[in-house]
Amino acid sequence: MKPSTYERIPHREDHITIKTFENYNSASLHWHEIIEILYYHDDRTYVDCNLEEIHTKNGDIIFVNMNELHKATKRGFPATYHCIHLRTDFFSNLIGGKYVVFKNLIRDKRCADLLDNVIKCYESDDFNKEIYMKKHMYEFFEIICKEHVQEVFDRTQYMKNFKVYDKFNDIVIYINDHYDEEITVGMIAEKFFVSESYLSSFFKEKSGKSMMKYVNEVRIERAKTYLLRTNMSIGEIADSVGFGDINYFSRKFRLLVGMTPSEYRKRKNSL
Repeated sequence: MKPSTYERIPHREDHITIKTFENYNSASLHWHEIIEILYYHDDRTYVDCNLEEIHTKNGDIIFVNMNELHKATKRGFPATYHCIHLRTDFFSNLIGGKYVVFKNLIRDKRCADLLDNVIKCYESDDFNKEIYMKKHMYEFFEIICKEHVQEVFDRTQYMKNFKVYDKFNDIVIYINDHYDEEITVGMIAEKFFVSESYLSSFFKEKSGKSMMKYVNEVRIERAKTYLLRTNMSIGEIADSVGFGDINYFSRKFRLLVGMTPSEYRKRKNSL
């Protein structure tokens, strides 16, 4: 059975929870109902938020809004970062009667310095550390509310957008759970009770790419993992990720990655 993309975050008494990940290689696509902040301390990491790939640098902050699909991978190289979870009763995206969606990528030294302070407080033994953690986090949100807002919705717009976003999530989740099977626009349209034309335009509007392009991207990403971590042949990998034809797989791989599967395996394993 393949894992669910929904990640249940255990309820904790602390309003702010921080985990440190060192030499962490990859995460599967997932979503949850709380805000997550990823604070990176090295380069060469790639994060996917809402199917948009972000290449992070040292000091970058990835802000994951509630219910956003996301994953992080080092493409074969381990990553080091802090993962900060915020309980909704500490900070909600309902601000001043409006629902706020923040930008995913935040490159702002002031914000990074504040997160450094939050982490330092979290790791200390001071009895009043929670007070200072909250202080620094509210200063962080003061900055991003002024300078890093993506969209602002009223309640009607937000609820409408949430329903559309929920359907989009369901389609993406299905693709990620069944990428190794036959997938066509017609099959997905039938499964989700929409027309093929609607599905095509809907997916393109939400992601900026066609549905089948995304399917192939998912398959190629899985293929990269097999190339780096197994001794499977190129043909076996092609079949395992849903490409029945090794030549078609090789063409798509080269188109998306810029090199053949064999070249990718040789180059990455030599680093």
